[in-house]
Amino acid sequence: MYFEWDKSDLTPEAYQQIAAAAARAQRCTITLATVTGYTDRSGSKSYNVGLSKRRAEIVQGELVNRGVNVELITIDYKGETNTAVTTPDGAREPLNRRSAVSIQVR
Repeated sequence: MYFEWDKSDLTPEAYQQIAAAAARAQRCTITLATVTGYTDRSGSKSYNVGLSKRRAEIVQGELVNRGVNVELITIDYKGETNTAVTTPDGAREPLNRRSAVSIQVR
């Protein structure tokens, strides 16, 4: 799911994606869910680490609101590392402002 520049608010599309992930999770036996937050490169590295953490936490919170057990969810945050699109420092790239959800089932 993607975020607006310098925001950690969920978009309507993100709510739909989280709802779909939570529904899939409830149909299966989850062993682990990981939410990873990322940013683009338009900010200081330390600021971007915090922003990517907030993005991961907001997604985690919405998964919990939709019935996924919080004890099965871990979060990770990468800041401006591991970008989806390679850009120079300071660049605003919408595809790099994202959170990813990985759900493991048995």
